[in-house]
Amino acid sequence: MIVTTWNINSIKVRQFAVEQYLIESKPDVLVLQETKAQDGAFPEDSFLKLGYHSIFCGQKTYNGVAILSKLKPKDVEYNPISTEEDEKRSIVATYNNIRILNLYIVNGQDVGTDKYEYKMRWLSALYRYVTNIKKKYPKIIILGDFNIAPRDEDTFDPAITKEQILCSSQEREKYKSLLDLGFFDLFLSDKIDKHPPKTFSWWDYRRAAFHNNIGYRIDLILGTEEILNSCTQVRIDRHTRYKTWCKKEPRTSDHAPVVAELSV
Repeated sequence: MIVTTWNINSIKVRQFAVEQYLIESKPDVLVLQETKAQDGAFPEDSFLKLGYHSIFCGQKTYNGVAILSKLKPKDVEYNPISTEEDEKRSIVATYNNIRILNLYIVNGQDVGTDKYEYKMRWLSALYRYVTNIKKKYPKIIILGDFNIAPRDEDTFDPAITKEQILCSSQEREKYKSLLDLGFFDLFLSDKIDKHPPKTFSWWDYRRAAFHNNIGYRIDLILGTEEILNSCTQVRIDRHTRYKTWCKKEPRTSDHAPVVAELSV
């Protein structure tokens, strides 16, 4: 089973790239973030022609999440992680008895801002939700754009990023609280080949960040112990940043897909 997460930064702009990725990589499940589309505008018919069912939860201009899958989803919950802002940032469903939770976690703007406090509240709501579903499902995958770099090694320069947004102690403590519920960062599994230093999943469009590898690893895949034990490979498909796929799409998303292969 191949499970992939990808922040696509607009389904309208990146639809062709997603279609080509499905054709070339053939994931069993592809979760998307930052679709930036209301539900009526999501191109589910186009993906169905490629053999993929779609579930989605979106809003105009910002946010939005979706899951594309070869199997029909079961027990779907739309935006189960909610706060008073009511932004569409989560969706969950079951495939092959695996509960898959797709997240687009709040960026937070800067430490100490109102948006940062919103991020903390959202992460607290996530913790409460995961605590509840962990009691029901032994096989859970939580994946998506976390907007948190878990370790200093997940940033281009720990001295520069120290206590900055994506890397603050408070954000990392919230992240660690999820691991303490019984989850593992599959990218760091000892069962798979070690990744080279400075392996990232997001690079800013500006200042030639991708070509200079000025990035962060913020697109993550977490799994319960049963998922960890079935994981055979995790990789980041950096090649998507080189591809244009068509002249109408001169650049791809600023995120690269992160892929986990499971022997289930």
